[in-house]
Amino acid sequence: MMQDFSNWTKLEPEVNSTHVDEAPTYSLRSEAGHFECSVSGLRWVCKEKASFQYHFCSWGGHMERVESRQYMSAGPIIDVAVTAGKLSEMHLPHWICIDDIPDIPDRFAVLHIDDCGDFVEKVSEVTPTHVKLNELTFFPRAVALKLGSPVKISCNVLIYYKPNTPFLKLRVYLIPNDPALQQKMDKQESCSGYEKITKLRPEKHLKMHHGFSLTADTVSAQIQPQKITLRNDSQDPNFYEVYIENPERCFNLKLQYALSKKHEPVYEPVWTCELRKDDHPKSGYGEDKHSVDKLPAVTQKVSVSMPV
Repeated sequence: MMQDFSNWTKLEPEVNSTHVDEAPTYSLRSEAGHFECSVSGLRWVCKEKASFQYHFCSWGGHMERVESRQYMSAGPIIDVAVTAGKLSEMHLPHWICIDDIPDIPDRFAVLHIDDCGDFVEKVSEVTPTHVKLNELTFFPRAVALKLGSPVKISCNVLIYYKPNTPFLKLRVYLIPNDPALQQKMDKQESCSGYEKITKLRPEKHLKMHHGFSLTADTVSAQIQPQKITLRNDSQDPNFYEVYIENPERCFNLKLQYALSKKHEPVYEPVWTCELRKDDHPKSGYGEDKHSVDKLPAVTQKVSVSMPV
C-alpha cells in the first residue's frame, strides 16, 4: 500500500458544458506540481505546464459486466483527455475503507473501458482515498474491487425539498460518494420540481448491505420506508420520503444502522444534520396552507434497496 505524503494543491475546474442533456465537461490546467480536482477528487502530477479535460460516465452500462468478473464498483468512472503538455502521474479516487481488512489493497483493480470492451488491470499502489494508474492511457477508467468480505464505503446524503407546499416534503438519498450519480440525482429531482439542500456528508465509512433508518426529532414527521439497505449496485437508488407538518422551527435528521437483527434492533447514529427554515425557504407557503388539515398519505417505492 502506498503512503500518501504528498501535498496536493486543490484546483477548481472550469465547466465547459452545461447543456441539460449532456454530462458537464471539466477543464483543468496547472503548472508543475501535485494537484487535486475539487469536484472529482482526481489527482495528477506534472513536471511542466499541462491541461486536460474530463467528464463522468455512468456505471449503469458496465455494472453487470464488472460483477460477472467478480468485481464491484469502487469509484467514479472518469474519461480524461489531455489537451496540452504531459502528465507524469494520475490517481483515481475510490470510496472503499481500507482500514479494516489487511489484504484489501490486493483486491483493487482499475477498470478500463474502450471500443474493444471492458477489462481490469491489477494495481500496485493504493492510498486510503486513491489508486495510482500504472499506465497513462486516457480512455474512461474507474477503480474496481474484487468481491470478498463485506466492506465499508464513503457515502453522501442528498436532501431535496418540494417548494410551495403547505408542509415540508423531503426526499433523502444515501448513495456512494459518486459525483456522477450525484449529478444524475440532482438533475432528476430538479426535473421533478425539487430543490437541493446541501449538507455535510457522513464522516464515517458506512457498512455495505446493512439496513439504515432515518429519523427526525419532531413529532409531526412521517418517514417512509422504515429501512433502506446500503448497496453499491444501483443507478436508481431508493429514497426516504419525509413529511413534516410544521417546518417553522429547526429540527435534526438522524441516520442510523441496526447493530443486531435479533429481537429489538439496537441502532447506532452515523450521521446527523440540522435543518433550519432558511434551508427550505419556499416550503410552507402553498396557496392552500390554511385549508389543509393533515398530511397526505405517504407512498413508498416498491424497492427498499439502494446504493450508498
